[in-house]
Amino acid sequence: MSRNSDGTARVTLALRVHDRPVHIDARLPDWPARLDELLPALREVDDRVIDAVVAHVEAGGKRVSCAKGCSACCRAQPVPVTPPEAYALARLVERLPEPSGARVRAGFAANVERLREAGLYETYMQRDPAMTRDEARVIARRYMALKLTCPFLVNDACSIYAERPFTCRQYLVTSPPKLCDAPLDNAVKPVPIPAKFATAMLEVGEALTGRAPYTVPLALSLDYAGVNRMDLEKSGPAKLAFEQVVRRALG
Repeated sequence: MSRNSDGTARVTLALRVHDRPVHIDARLPDWPARLDELLPALREVDDRVIDAVVAHVEAGGKRVSCAKGCSACCRAQPVPVTPPEAYALARLVERLPEPSGARVRAGFAANVERLREAGLYETYMQRDPAMTRDEARVIARRYMALKLTCPFLVNDACSIYAERPFTCRQYLVTSPPKLCDAPLDNAVKPVPIPAKFATAMLEVGEALTGRAPYTVPLALSLDYAGVNRMDLEKSGPAKLAFEQVVRRALG
């Protein structure tokens, strides 16, 4: 790892994904950092892994059907984001120029109100650790029935594409896009991605804060970040945290 003139540290990785060489060159904060400050470097790793997986899938004769304009997953699904991602999204919204900022905040507010009316707000904001998979599936159906559109969706395209969450990056399918309108009922064929960054972020976050974190739907990012700001502001050695996340994600 070497230092850059802007005070960041350069990190390089060499991996193999489906026997394909993957080389990553990313930048890390060279100071005690919050987990959300590691996201640009972690996204770089994730993107390169995904590129290799897509190349492998398409070399095998299949084709990833996700493309710009295909936004079914942005219009109903409870896209799960990790606490650092929720905080990063909240900080992004704070930086948006007007009138975009007002439009996005209004979108979040409308979705939160719908979730409150449906009795799902507290269910997601105060996750029951004893919840079973079947119970989670029932709740997901209730969520998707609300047809909540992602506040960042503009003209059927993601307006924060470079900063979208891990779940958005990794949700790729080879089945017809139409099936994603009801993914719990249709034979959707997701592409397996051998990089569990969301899980790894939760595990490292627990070690940093001493509390078991959980994902929340993207629609609740601003509320979650506001309630848990103290934990989300905790920092630690950036290189160590980065290595821990990558090792857990790819291990």
